[in-house]
Amino acid sequence: MIVKNFTIYLAALFIFFYPNITLSDNNIYYVDIAYLMNNSLAGKSINIKLDKKTQFNKKKFEESGKDLQTEEATIISKKNILSEKEYLKEVRLFKKKVEKYKLSRNNAINEITKIKNDAQKNLIEALTPILTNYAKKNSISYIIPKQNIIIGKKELDITNSILEILNSKIKNIKLQ
Repeated sequence: MIVKNFTIYLAALFIFFYPNITLSDNNIYYVDIAYLMNNSLAGKSINIKLDKKTQFNKKKFEESGKDLQTEEATIISKKNILSEKEYLKEVRLFKKKVEKYKLSRNNAINEITKIKNDAQKNLIEALTPILTNYAKKNSISYIIPKQNIIIGKKELDITNSILEILNSKIKNIKLQ
């Protein structure tokens, strides 16, 4: 019993007087991935290409939407002129066109989302070796994403250093 209490007392003194032993000497830094995605040359190229594709699709679907509205107005104006059977036939055909339009628009949105995700995945894959080499050269034990940090010292943020390296190595990511 006395030996057990002495051991606990000795361990407590050891921990109290040598706090550096209890604190690991791991170097932990963080990087803002979202910032790199939006501000690197490669990230900007992705965003520019996606914006162009989105604007093209938006313009195309706005024109198609206007055409559908015009066609709907034409069909409604023919309601009293056409027989009920012919009118219902035109309404059915119009509904099919509207469904095709909606499906096409959703497919275009999904395609852009897929392209964006693939491009960002490629950028992350290209960023991984850069982070690995940076960690080796600077004796860093851990690099964690800034999004997982609640409070951190500004000196531990290596985002700008990584941004410079990323910009020097990768200027463009091709979209699929």
